[in-house]
Amino acid sequence: MKTLVDLAQDALDVQDACNLTGVVHGFSRAMTRLRELEPGKDTEFYNRHAVSVLWAGKIAQLTACEDEMNFSIAYSACSKLTNT
Repeated sequence: MKTLVDLAQDALDVQDACNLTGVVHGFSRAMTRLRELEPGKDTEFYNRHAVSVLWAGKIAQLTACEDEMNFSIAYSACSKLTNT
């Protein structure tokens, strides 16, 4: 079982990743384990934990959603697909 130190190292190591699918699956495993290691905290604690922030930052980088224009274009495209 991974320790908090292991989760922190994984969050650092993932910064070199290029496969979004692998990153998302790894993030999910990390969050599940973080909740086991730090039970009973509120959602904001997990959302803003250093491990979460690094994983989310990598996902943002890989999807280019850090750029407001890219996010807007993607939002519009999804809205058109769902007719909303």
